[in-house]
Amino acid sequence: MSSNILCGPCSHVNTQKIAQKWCINCEEGFCADCEQVHRSMKVTRDHKLISTDDYRKIENVPVNLKCDAHGKKFDLYCKNHDVAICVVCVPSLHKHCSDVISLDEAAENAKRSTALDDLEDSIKVVLENLKAFINNRNQAIKNLKIEEQSFRKSISELRANVNKHLDELENRLLEDLSQRYENCKSKYGEVQKYLNKAEKEIKSLQEQTLQLKRVGSDLQVFLGTRQMNKLIHNEVQSVKSMTSTLQDYKIGVEIHQGITSLLENVDNFGKVKIDETTPKLPFKDAKVDQAQIVHTPTGQSFDRTRLQLRQKFKIKDKNNDTNVRGCGILPNSHLLIVNYNENKVIIEYSVDGRYIRDIPVSGQPFDLAIIDSDRMAVSYSGNNMEILNINNKMVLAEVTFRWKCLGISYQNGNIYIIVINEGIVEMDMSGKILRTIGGKYARCGIYHITTTHDRIYCTNIDQTVVYCCSMTGEDIWTFTDQSLVNPMGISADGDQNVFVVGLISNNLMMIQHDGKHSKMLLSISDGLDKPVSVHYNRDKKLLLVCNVEGDAFLYSVI
Repeated sequence: MSSNILCGPCSHVNTQKIAQKWCINCEEGFCADCEQVHRSMKVTRDHKLISTDDYRKIENVPVNLKCDAHGKKFDLYCKNHDVAICVVCVPSLHKHCSDVISLDEAAENAKRSTALDDLEDSIKVVLENLKAFINNRNQAIKNLKIEEQSFRKSISELRANVNKHLDELENRLLEDLSQRYENCKSKYGEVQKYLNKAEKEIKSLQEQTLQLKRVGSDLQVFLGTRQMNKLIHNEVQSVKSMTSTLQDYKIGVEIHQGITSLLENVDNFGKVKIDETTPKLPFKDAKVDQAQIVHTPTGQSFDRTRLQLRQKFKIKDKNNDTNVRGCGILPNSHLLIVNYNENKVIIEYSVDGRYIRDIPVSGQPFDLAIIDSDRMAVSYSGNNMEILNINNKMVLAEVTFRWKCLGISYQNGNIYIIVINEGIVEMDMSGKILRTIGGKYARCGIYHITTTHDRIYCTNIDQTVVYCCSMTGEDIWTFTDQSLVNPMGISADGDQNVFVVGLISNNLMMIQHDGKHSKMLLSISDGLDKPVSVHYNRDKKLLLVCNVEGDAFLYSVI
């Protein structure tokens, strides 16, 4: 619970009394005795006093009653500028303003003003919007839970089906094994039966020979010997014939390659994929009183834009040779970094700054332009550019120029590339050159380019200038500002406001679509140290900024 409010006048004379009233004008508490004195004095009898309990209710309301510039109380109001001022403000800032009135006069009947009604309506509408958004997110969580349970059930069912199928395959294999074993065993048995019979017959002849020898006459022995030799010979030949065709059987099992591959090569049951989409949540605008609140007639997105850091990470090169020149954000939010060195790769990172892979390219890359989830256009430090399939690295188109290629952009199904001594070259997706915009765009110092549906933007590092022209080369505006030194990377949002980094000024500036206004979004205090590249993904509302030596910053644009 907060402490009691003390009486101001009593505290001034080192006496502590609890205040019962609070003067809005003096911003001070009064005890009962001091309140009577305060009401009796001519200069303060018209002051507004409220109970300290009521004051507690508005104590933390952010209302500034004093001039920040001069420390004086607001006592005047300038209608021209719609601003409360102090007496010191008049000669310095408002001496030519014709509509300066007393603040009391301006505030008369404020509680019944349409401005207050509109403010209350605005708050009400904002709360309705927030309630709708909260409900939307709650429903999204419920939907996500339903999807998770559904896929969990699908995985279990798939596992059960796999188990059932493997059980069936196992039973069929075991049944085949049993049948083949019994077949081989039967053949062994037949041979064994024959040999046992032959053995029995030979033993019988052996016994007959012994008996004949013991009790038979010489004639019987003579004839019997010859007759039994024939029998023995026939039996031996039969056994030889049988044993010469004997077969040994060795059981083996050849497991299907798909099963062994499952054990050796399949290292996961599946992969969980998260598809990110931007929900359409229309924000209902509230009515705002134009008489008392001044609005900028254009460039509302410019005025509202601010950045929220999502991820900061260090770009790592295998040879510790980091020299960033370009960057891009894929539709799946993966980040592509152009490292201008001999490694001839474009580095891919996840949205949380995790290294994914190196994408090999045919030369030393200077810049890239995202076409879609599968394709990108790459300019090389030599005099050529390529359109590549990101997944299989296949070259879909290639163009060679007479001069060196620099910045590159994609728009409206065409490629726009900076070529030294030529200017801005426009090509279709097959590499056919459609037009070249020369003139000042063919000068040295123009390194980076970006495009919107009907505009082209370039930076000139030598002249510290940002150019904006139409798709056919007509000048729209030229921007220069002392706070932007050596502009490099450039990108644009959906309202044709421009993001541009200053290499020497170590900042990120935003230029309004008309080229007349700008504001600084990031500076060296935010980690910018020779920033060279910037890319804005309009669908994801993500902004990627890279320093030349490898510091990367990913922001949500809100």
